[in-house]
Amino acid sequence: MKTTSENSEEQSRSGINLQAKAWAFAKRRFETLSPLSSEPLPAHAGLVLRWVSLATILFSISFPAAKTQAAMTGTPGGRILTAGDARVMILSPAGEVLWQYPTKLTHDAWMLPNGNVLFADGETVTEVTPEKKVVFQYRAKEQRGGGAYACQRLPGGDTLVGENSTGRILEVNPEGRIVFALQTHPFKLGEHHNLRMTRKLANGNYLACHSGARLVKEYTPQGNVVWQAQAPGPLAFAAVRTPRGTTLVSSLDQVTEYDGEGKSVWQFSSGEAGAATVRNFTGLHLLPNGHLIIGCYRAYEQGKGCGLFELSQDKQLVWSYADPKADSTMMPVELLLPEGQAPPDKCLR
Repeated sequence: MKTTSENSEEQSRSGINLQAKAWAFAKRRFETLSPLSSEPLPAHAGLVLRWVSLATILFSISFPAAKTQAAMTGTPGGRILTAGDARVMILSPAGEVLWQYPTKLTHDAWMLPNGNVLFADGETVTEVTPEKKVVFQYRAKEQRGGGAYACQRLPGGDTLVGENSTGRILEVNPEGRIVFALQTHPFKLGEHHNLRMTRKLANGNYLACHSGARLVKEYTPQGNVVWQAQAPGPLAFAAVRTPRGTTLVSSLDQVTEYDGEGKSVWQFSSGEAGAATVRNFTGLHLLPNGHLIIGCYRAYEQGKGCGLFELSQDKQLVWSYADPKADSTMMPVELLLPEGQAPPDKCLR
């Protein structure tokens, strides 16, 4: 697959080749009029050739070689798995697209240890190989409101599915059979904002974002609620349980950290990024050093903003990535190793 820089170079070469072909065409035309090589070209040949040259120059000005709008400010610590408006992709630390696969609007994506990519795009939860072969897929029977927006590969090989359309947390085996189902509340069949990110925790419980209700709840497998927090923003999108037992929640306007009692102990809002424009926080990846990588929904306002960025604990932007022409939304994000493998330790997303 060609990178964006290779495409730009190819388009530039095409512009040069166009002018050369125009000259060659004109020359052949006049050589047809005067076939003997010893004969000079007609007197008006120079004028016409100059006209051809001017025309090709004007053409190249009117239709310049396309340039990528993508921009990486700073340098991530590895490749990045993310998704745009209609694709899931892997970016290099320089921001080049190294691999991509067409999807619907993807909300969740994971790099698996076997090198495959698992994603949820509202219609299905799908696992695809680097060669773009589908090896697992779950499709919710109820598609109204969006079938499934969250997924997670579990240690035993089953796949957790946050089935938004029914408000259920499911575990699905490799053959596609549901082996566990938990009905969450509140929900309304076919509603668009029943569930967003859903995760199975190390203690066996489930952390679920009830996006429309702006609630994050921790459920036991029996359905008992043992922890919850009310998100302050327009909706609750993602929740990450940290090693110290707190919970990070993204809610578009801000990211908030809650303690075991559901009280806010830290927050970052869109107005705290200094001169940078950041907005609509969705996907989260908590790194071992305490930094957060954040994906953004409808990331740009009048061309300003970024789809992805890394935030330090003291609220400084480490790097940011923007590509408003290609992808206005970039919700899921996972920092990979430099060669593109999944993180070796437990990935907190």
